Amino acid sequence: MTASGERSPTASSPTQLTRWALVGVELFLAVGAVYGSIGLIAGNAIDIPDDWLTGTPFSSWVLPGIFLLLVVAAPMTVAATGEVRRQRWAYAASVLAGAAQIGWIVAQWVIMQRFFFLQPAMLTAGAVVLLLAIATHKGTSRTHP
Repeated sequence: MTASGERSPTASSPTQLTRWALVGVELFLAVGAVYGSIGLIAGNAIDIPDDWLTGTPFSSWVLPGIFLLLVVAAPMTVAATGEVRRQRWAYAASVLAGAAQIGWIVAQWVIMQRFFFLQPAMLTAGAVVLLLAIATHKGTSRTHP
């Protein structure tokens, strides 16, 4: 309680729980994207079938691995950092990261025209980032923590 008798926000308040859920999903996606990126760049160590590149503009998995780092891992890391530090730009970063995750999966379907069982889960995770960002910043100016 504060001196005026009001309860101060705590780590257990709904907004705080939502913020930490958002950070958790963003970090999970960032770590997964880093793992996938390294696996693709390092001679496709994660064993994605090379025939999935047929009909795409890529002759190896190196560029897709770099793009995965730039399009998913970096935005998710920046967004999670912004949320933890309660930066003014955290909402925008989280929305951008969630949209980038969704875009990454849609681009996979359009470019490779292949279905992999993780794609719907990763698409859903991107949507969860968007929804958690909205819920976390609901009632704020969306630029202030």
